[in-house]
Amino acid sequence: MGSHIQLRRWNVRWTCAKLALLVAAWPLVWQVGCARLRLPSIDPTGNRIFVPGNSTSLLSPRTNGGGCLGLNPLRNQSDANVGGVFQPAPFSTAPLPAGPTPVVQNPVPPSYPIQPAFQHAPDPPPCNQPAVGKHRQVKHVIPKIDGRKTPGQNGQIIMTPSRIVAPVNSEVVVLAGICGGNGFFVKNQPLEWMLSNNSVGQIIEVGGMNHAAFNKLVPPTSRKHDGQYAQGRTGLKNILLTRGTPTPVDDIELVEGQTYISVASASPGTSYITGFAPNAEGWDRRRASTIIHWVDGLWSIPAPANATAGTVYPLTTVISRSTDAGGVEGWTVRYAIVGGAPAEFAPAGSQTAEARTDNEGRGTVQLRQVSGQFEPGTTQVRVDVVRPAMLGEPELVVESGITSVTWSAPALTIRAIGPRTAGVDESFNYRLEVTNPGDQTARDVVVRTKNLDEAIEYISATPKPTEYGRQFEWKLGDIAPGSQPRVIDVQLKSKKRGNVGMCFEVASDADRLRTEACAETEIAAPCIGLDIDGPTFARIGETVTFNLNVQNQCDEPLENIRLTVRHDQGLLNPGKSNPISFDLDKLQFNETRTLPLTLTAQAPGTRCFDVEITAQNGHTSSARRCIEVGAQSSQQLQTQIGLELSGGRPMNLGGETLVTARVTNRGNTPLDNPVLTNRFASSIAAVNLTDGLKYDWLSDNELAVYLGQIQPGQTVDLSVAYQGLVVDTNAVSEFSVTTPQGANASEKISLRVEPAGTLNQPDQPDFSGSGSASGTGTQGPIGIPSDPGPSTGDLSVAVRAVQRSIQVQNSAQPNASTPKSANVEFVVKNNSRSNLLRDVDITINVPTGLQLTEFNYGPTNLELVRKNSDDTQFYVRRVVELRAGEELKFIATVVGIVPGSSNFSVQAQSPDSAGAINGDSISVLQ
Repeated sequence: MGSHIQLRRWNVRWTCAKLALLVAAWPLVWQVGCARLRLPSIDPTGNRIFVPGNSTSLLSPRTNGGGCLGLNPLRNQSDANVGGVFQPAPFSTAPLPAGPTPVVQNPVPPSYPIQPAFQHAPDPPPCNQPAVGKHRQVKHVIPKIDGRKTPGQNGQIIMTPSRIVAPVNSEVVVLAGICGGNGFFVKNQPLEWMLSNNSVGQIIEVGGMNHAAFNKLVPPTSRKHDGQYAQGRTGLKNILLTRGTPTPVDDIELVEGQTYISVASASPGTSYITGFAPNAEGWDRRRASTIIHWVDGLWSIPAPANATAGTVYPLTTVISRSTDAGGVEGWTVRYAIVGGAPAEFAPAGSQTAEARTDNEGRGTVQLRQVSGQFEPGTTQVRVDVVRPAMLGEPELVVESGITSVTWSAPALTIRAIGPRTAGVDESFNYRLEVTNPGDQTARDVVVRTKNLDEAIEYISATPKPTEYGRQFEWKLGDIAPGSQPRVIDVQLKSKKRGNVGMCFEVASDADRLRTEACAETEIAAPCIGLDIDGPTFARIGETVTFNLNVQNQCDEPLENIRLTVRHDQGLLNPGKSNPISFDLDKLQFNETRTLPLTLTAQAPGTRCFDVEITAQNGHTSSARRCIEVGAQSSQQLQTQIGLELSGGRPMNLGGETLVTARVTNRGNTPLDNPVLTNRFASSIAAVNLTDGLKYDWLSDNELAVYLGQIQPGQTVDLSVAYQGLVVDTNAVSEFSVTTPQGANASEKISLRVEPAGTLNQPDQPDFSGSGSASGTGTQGPIGIPSDPGPSTGDLSVAVRAVQRSIQVQNSAQPNASTPKSANVEFVVKNNSRSNLLRDVDITINVPTGLQLTEFNYGPTNLELVRKNSDDTQFYVRRVVELRAGEELKFIATVVGIVPGSSNFSVQAQSPDSAGAINGDSISVLQ
């Protein structure tokens, strides 16, 4: 007991000694004031007390260093991350200026992880107001006897930070001090901390519990009563508050006269903290507050990156929950270009962009360089992370940082240039220009369409693309840097009004380059509206009606309106020429007039007609309509062609009789190349035929005659003379006519062959008045199947064109029923029974209206040689000899290049025989 009393007495004596020492030293302090003091520097390693040769200066209150005797002002928040456990991010968290701001790199020791930094509100004014002149206010610890207030009584509480954003489950440190009336923090002052009832979180630790024994005798002592209320005291000296981590980055330095509390929360929300200085007598100065916004989120703004010039680069900010590391959805990330190389956000082309995070916590925008300014450089972008409004709190900017994108080459650019306006169903052109603004070659460049509007119809392009359904692709190969733009012209049209457009993408997979350009065109309705109603399919010979609906879409009457209809050769308007014209006197606003147009399908395939409208004051409109024409139905084909037989009187043995076949086109479309086949009994023989017709022997008892073209309503008569070979009372001769379209008809006639001298009639039938036939050339008597040309020696030449009519090769309106090429067969023969013909020279004469495209011959040792430069003469070389009775067969293929009738001929010569020549004609149709 005695020892305890003695110890207490010793403590009292020691305390009194301290007070006496302080009173004794006070004049010295007053005289030194705030002059610069130099004291030995403390060794931070702990190996010794002071560092030899080094000193520390205490700054005057006139400097920015702090108050007298080391009473430093509240540190600026940018100097230390006061109030949170988070590590500094690699970007400055200070508010950004309005103009371009360079990227600020804060060096971070590599030994600890980098966490996101948080945006803090500006600090309150520091407690460092110096006195003016020689007279400075004296800091009073003990109240004056004359009643003057102490700095603590006249002081104001200052808390920092005033507002902060922190992740849940972290621990936030709040600093406070009482700035006395003399502008310095006051030491050893009581402070009370209160957490409001509507706050989340709780108080974890309160500062001021580490005072010396002397200060513990002065109430109130520092203590935490519960999670919402605590008492503390301002410090007597500088304190370094560590968090138990090996890195000094998260340490907080408390100057003399400051204290702190730490607060934590496990759930999102807001903590409202009030600090109260009971000794301060001014009610407006004794309270201060801090707001802590707890968010369940950790964020990572995009790091500086490199991108290829001319491409689109994504900027992605990732926000994850601090509780389970899952993505945070629904937060807003705002991006703004603040300086550097010109750039914009796609697709709007703006300088700012905003993205909402998805279920993975990603908020992404697309950054690209400005069109026409693709060059190396660095673009700086500010990133603001915004927590949405929640739990009654408005939205909150929790982070602002700077990132950058450095553009590098090679690059690809594409421009889509098109008209701003066009009319409905009116063709318009887009011009694509692809360039390489980089410094390296772009390899395997491909341009393709993207997002082609359904209303847009592709017409043509130069160069021609490869089609993949609704997508079109152009392969441009390699593009050298700085070369001239590669140009693609695309022709399109739209079927609807309004804004239509399409995007074009240029890519190089080899160089990982990809960018796109889009164009839009306003499709406006013309002043004159034209709509065509009618069928889309018809058969050959069918007559269809279209309704031409003409509407006045102007805001004024239209006068002197003329419609001109031009149709192709596959369509026919009965009784009218091509083009067809309609006239309208006047149309009032919004008035519609319907005009019927009747056309007859003449040929299969796609058949079209164009309608052009003109009106007074230069108003025009046009439209094109097509119809698919198919083959005639079986009923049409059976009724279109007619066949009648007449004649065939009985004949004597060895005598002749005449049979006439009449072929009639009963339809309303031409019959192209009908073939009349005559098969007769072996007891009779066909010995003569109507002059002017082409024919072929199919066998000894079957003959094919080519009738050319028979127009609607036209009749062709064909007369065949038969000779009686054997007595036969029922010698049947059958005629059948067929067309390539499928029409056919057939008839039979029975002929009688009586013994010689039985009948009294002429032996030779009279061909006069037997009818006329259409066709070209003449074959004469038909006693033999082949008709070699004239010759005076052993050589003979027989020429036959398999196709009599062909269509010109570059026809603007092709006809599917007319072939585009013809085969010509010819035979060169040695008719001698014993003579050998040597060095046979065979010359082929091709008229200027035809062109030889292919030549086939049997012997492999022969060779076709061009004889002149205009490809009108060829000869067969290496025919060394032609034995008796031997023949050479050839097939030549020709196409028509000039409309008209052309004669293809072959000439054969040999030194051992007189020459021979023969030919056949081919009609080339337009």
